Amino acid sequence: MHTIAARDSQGIIPSSGQPDARPKKVFPIRIDVSSLFDSLVRPVSTRVRRSSLEIGAHRSELLETGFESITVAGRRVRPTSSVLQSNLKKQVERFWQNSPCDSWFTNEARGTPAFYRSLDEHRYRVHPGLLSAVGFEKTRGLRVLEIGCGCGSEAERFARAGARYTAVDLTNAAVSITQRRFQLGGLEGCFTQGDAEDLPFADGSFDLVYSHGVLHHTPNTPRAIREVHRVLAPGGRAMIMLYHRDSFNYQVNLRVVRRLRAHLLKTEPGIKLARKIWHEPEEELRRHADLILQDPDAYLDMQNMLNRNTDGPDNPLSQVFSRPSASGLFWQFENVRTEVMFWNPNWLPGIGKLIPRLIEDWLASQWGWHLWIYAQKRYLEVAAKRVRRPACQEVHAEALVD
Repeated sequence: MHTIAARDSQGIIPSSGQPDARPKKVFPIRIDVSSLFDSLVRPVSTRVRRSSLEIGAHRSELLETGFESITVAGRRVRPTSSVLQSNLKKQVERFWQNSPCDSWFTNEARGTPAFYRSLDEHRYRVHPGLLSAVGFEKTRGLRVLEIGCGCGSEAERFARAGARYTAVDLTNAAVSITQRRFQLGGLEGCFTQGDAEDLPFADGSFDLVYSHGVLHHTPNTPRAIREVHRVLAPGGRAMIMLYHRDSFNYQVNLRVVRRLRAHLLKTEPGIKLARKIWHEPEEELRRHADLILQDPDAYLDMQNMLNRNTDGPDNPLSQVFSRPSASGLFWQFENVRTEVMFWNPNWLPGIGKLIPRLIEDWLASQWGWHLWIYAQKRYLEVAAKRVRRPACQEVHAEALVD
């Protein structure tokens, strides 16, 4: 049994001690993006921009959309249409609703102690530097917001460190899975389903905003970063991980190796050979093979290579950022610094696991896949006093019974 804040006709009744928030929005009806293509989107212009004014306008456009272009119905388009972005976001939501982050790394029954234990063992074995990168022990007493809680691995560590933890996730699946983790652990937290590009919290509600591998999956990442800035209190810190454009994974593995592998997956012997080389699930390799056979040119498009070879063959959207472009997202902050981490031995089939740990750590620091951005909101900024209704479900330790 656990207590959840009661709902009224407009949302969830406020509870003391939690950040103010507004009710969740009702998302528009789902529409197939490809069927809207011709009426909503125009191809990217190939006109050469010469003046500095035009170049500046072009950069502003890219900053607002978050990425230069995407592939829809086999054609490259710039995602400036709000309807297109809305439907792309619905695809993102559906994908992660069906596949909560990291849940595919275990065969244990979802929501059981063994489920969470096996996920944590895998996560911190694969990402040994994550614990030190976050510094959970320094968050006691802080109001912490995690954007994209996944299965709650970091959520539990924030709570056990004494942070006043709040989670927001685009999917109900992640919210429910993390709430269940807190129930089992007798932990306190606040949970809500919401959009990173329109956070349901008042200005200045948090001391720390943390997000690991989430904001590169939303169509308008710059807007999400502006929301991070808004909900931080003056002097508050942001700790965000995005995929790294200047990484070995993107520049070599995705651009070259995975494209060559695509040709291998066109035949049955090739699928079996790929299974032996990359040790990926056969079901996943066969899904890649189906997509290749459906439209080889579309599959080899770099945006699709990025989408389908990062978080699963049906992942609708991933983005990558260089150090300068990521730092540019945080122009409202001060003390901005970046750090590169994470090296996957599977990027070098056959020899990756033979590389000494010391060399692997050096490779990760130079060409790693995870680009961390640490930034601080200026102290002189004063948060506006907006009154918003809480949109979170509270889990209270004293009321939990396993």
